[in-house]
Amino acid sequence: MKERGQIFTLDMFFALALTVLVVSYSGLALEQARRQAEGYALRYSLERTVNDAADVLLKTAGVPYNWWENSSTLSILGFAEENAGNPIPNTIDIKRFGQFRRLINKDNWDAPINAGAVEAIKKLFGGSEKFEVRILDENNDEMWHAFPRWSAEQVGKNSGAENSLDVAVVRRLISVRYGSAIRADSGPIFKAGGGETENELVFEIYPGELDAFDFYIVVVGLKEGTGAKPNLQIWVNDNARDGDVGEGPDGDHDYKFGYSDIPQRVYPSPEDPPKDHFQHGGIENDRQIEAEDNLFVGTNFLGFKFTSGPDWVIKVCIVMLPACSNWGDATMFLQPLPATLEVKMWR
Repeated sequence: MKERGQIFTLDMFFALALTVLVVSYSGLALEQARRQAEGYALRYSLERTVNDAADVLLKTAGVPYNWWENSSTLSILGFAEENAGNPIPNTIDIKRFGQFRRLINKDNWDAPINAGAVEAIKKLFGGSEKFEVRILDENNDEMWHAFPRWSAEQVGKNSGAENSLDVAVVRRLISVRYGSAIRADSGPIFKAGGGETENELVFEIYPGELDAFDFYIVVVGLKEGTGAKPNLQIWVNDNARDGDVGEGPDGDHDYKFGYSDIPQRVYPSPEDPPKDHFQHGGIENDRQIEAEDNLFVGTNFLGFKFTSGPDWVIKVCIVMLPACSNWGDATMFLQPLPATLEVKMWR
């Protein structure tokens, strides 16, 4: 009987141990299943958020529709170009994208003055700061990117998503509308029979735009004529603040377009000395423009003299690019530009 009791006790021990193991493994399996289900739910939520964000960016102009003029009014972020009060789906308005890019720059993201706009942007991305927006050209090369606290030194660099375990990416085919990049257009310039003509191109710069954009002059040769080769002298804002359109203190032009520049020329370019660091380009950062004549918030103008023989025709445009863009991209906006919008989120 004693031996039987010992055997019974040993059997009970093994049975209890087996029960404990089964319960433990069952608990681990349930925990693993719970975590897996939670992971799937978080992944679905991430994908849903990034898809919804891309839809809003491309199908709306934002609320209010003119938020780019005063970013403190931003309620809902949108990039689509607007026509007669209606958004044009799957387009990118450079004015809107450039202001968005300015707002999330490292100098602006944490600034108290931008708190309302920043909150509206974060709301679109589910309250998260872990997002990135990129625009790629037709060859899939990056033209611009933006993520919270980006800086000029990080142009072409990663946002940190590459170090995350869970990343959701959405890509949409878009058109970067050239109309929104051209701030002013002189139309065809010519003088019947040749000779000299003086013209003026007036354009506005709104608050925040000098930080958000770089402004370039693009001169396009539209038609070749005969006789004397064309010559164009350009003055930037000479005495603009005094309302006196003239040649400026020393009478020297700021830029010059000659026959060798046809069909098109961009000012300023790396060939125009001297130039600030690549972080910011454009007229407003070209040190050869006198400080009192440089671009400012308000009404600006170009004064120019065009001399040529008969039938030469040119056009002058003011093109704005998101800050820190490649200066050569200014000519791309003379025609519609196919591109890809990439929206990325991670956790």
